[in-house]
Amino acid sequence: MEKKKKESEKRLKRNRAQKETQENKDPNQKEYSVPANMAYIMKGTFGFQKPLIGFMLFDVITSVAGAYLPTFALSAVMACVTDGAGTEALLRIVLVFFVVWVISDGIRTFCNANVWWRLIDARIQFMMLRIRKVLYMDYEYIESAKVMEVCQKAMRATGGNTNGVEGMMRAFLKMLGMLASSMTAILIVSRLSPWIVVMLLGLGVLIYFNMDYAKKRDKKTWDELAPYWRKTWYMQQTMTNFVFGKDIRLFSMKRWLLGKYAGLHRFVHKRMIESKNRWFTCAVRNSLLILVQEAAVYAYLIWRVLKTGLPLADFMLYFGAVTTFFGVMFDVFNNLTDLKMSSREVNDFRTFLDYPERGKQEDSRKQEGPAAKGETLPRLSGQKRYEFIFENVSFRYPESERYALKNLNLTLTPGERLAVVGLNGAGKSTFIKLLCGLYMPTEGRILLNGTDIRLFDKREYYELFAPVFQNVELFAFPMDENVSMRVAQETDTVLAEQYLREAGLGEKIDSLPKGVKTDLLKIISEDGVELSGGESQKLALARALYKNAPIVVLDEPTSALDALAEYRMYQNFDRMIGGKTAVYISHRLSSTRFCDHVAMFADGELKEYGTHESLLAAGGAYREMFDVQSQYYREEGADCEQN
Repeated sequence: MEKKKKESEKRLKRNRAQKETQENKDPNQKEYSVPANMAYIMKGTFGFQKPLIGFMLFDVITSVAGAYLPTFALSAVMACVTDGAGTEALLRIVLVFFVVWVISDGIRTFCNANVWWRLIDARIQFMMLRIRKVLYMDYEYIESAKVMEVCQKAMRATGGNTNGVEGMMRAFLKMLGMLASSMTAILIVSRLSPWIVVMLLGLGVLIYFNMDYAKKRDKKTWDELAPYWRKTWYMQQTMTNFVFGKDIRLFSMKRWLLGKYAGLHRFVHKRMIESKNRWFTCAVRNSLLILVQEAAVYAYLIWRVLKTGLPLADFMLYFGAVTTFFGVMFDVFNNLTDLKMSSREVNDFRTFLDYPERGKQEDSRKQEGPAAKGETLPRLSGQKRYEFIFENVSFRYPESERYALKNLNLTLTPGERLAVVGLNGAGKSTFIKLLCGLYMPTEGRILLNGTDIRLFDKREYYELFAPVFQNVELFAFPMDENVSMRVAQETDTVLAEQYLREAGLGEKIDSLPKGVKTDLLKIISEDGVELSGGESQKLALARALYKNAPIVVLDEPTSALDALAEYRMYQNFDRMIGGKTAVYISHRLSSTRFCDHVAMFADGELKEYGTHESLLAAGGAYREMFDVQSQYYREEGADCEQN
């Protein structure tokens, strides 16, 4: 009874694990064959480094020569000795083999010196493809935990000399040399006995399956660890980041953080122990197989010498060939498993690169639209007025069943000032990301001057917007480059400083020895400057002014300021952008008085829409929020007058 209960529990556990595996399986995961991955990697590698073909060919030839020259030399010397040849003949043979060996080794050294760095360079080029994908892939994927796990695996595929991309090329190069050496050994050993060759190949196949099983299990272990590497990286960044230092100390978070970090590493350590034990068992099995085949072959050679009078020169030749064959066969089958292991990692790499990218889908979409009828789609660069219409737009995150925005109908006219208000989580930021093209609607469509925004080139579309987001990201570059978001050669330093001063950072600039050329953050430059939250948001405003785009978007960029300071900054900024279209987002109502329309969101829906005055007169949720906040403004203003 107890035994049946345990078996039932094991079965339930196994079924649960299989169900979780199916649920967590990425539908975008690709499974390419080893030849397909090899062709993909070779095409890319030789495309990046064309001279590699010649260097690899000579490396294979000289590696075979290097493997068998000592065996042939020893056999020839032994033949001279047993035949009673003179010293001169013996020296001649030694000299010839020595010269050939020196030339062969020199060529191989030269080829190796050119192969290793070219393979690294090719891997870096593949790495750039991965980085480019991260930068250009649709923004919604960047926020997906599953996609980031695939990104982590793709990172591993380009993360070392023996991993994935480069590992596959190195395994292929080794395989060519070892196959050539194996064929040479087979030709020699088959003269001794074809059955020896069959036995060696059979034992080699067993070694291959043993290694392949261990590496399959190891790949599964590393895949399970992918999210844990991401989590441990986050914990390391959190514990060493200057930004979190104050909170960690004042809230006594040290033990709590270390406990979480230790918990992650306990899981990693457990998987590492399992991997170590697995490889130990694999090594023991391989050692037993090698012991059996070596004992059998050496016993057979000795028997041939004693019973059939096998010449000592032939004995040395066969002995050397079999010894080399042992090593080569083991390496061949071990290398095959390396090749398959690298191929599995290349699958991860290609899966990540194959994630949809809207910029790459435009041609197919255009073929289905006006372009298919001979019409030309309007170019954004040739237009000066931009009208946006949201038609029944709904949006749901890929891994969520709940709509973040539901059935939105709204028009943003050229030059309009639109205030978007609502409490946190109302859907304001989702609306902005849809407007800016970072998200595409799950349902409905967004029209720009009558054309679905999906049809435009997304990089050209992004140029329409000068956004200022709530979380301002600063880069470890000089202040003027943080404004221009361009390299130094393309930065107008005078214009950047002008906008920084207009945004309210004049005193800060004057206090810095290098002015706007001062580096921000202390990551790259030791004398870098850390800006406060309010200063960072002012820099972001200057960044939006510098871009000079036709549509300005402020997504709660003044949250670090008090209500009155926010109101004054909105007024000042509104004056500076002139006749451009502007969208102001806030859960406070500082921007609504000077806007043409107000859109109030709640629970992912547009609840109220109209002018500031009409919404106050309606007496709804907007009026209630305004009355609460206006009381705060009056109290704040009274305090300022008393001070």
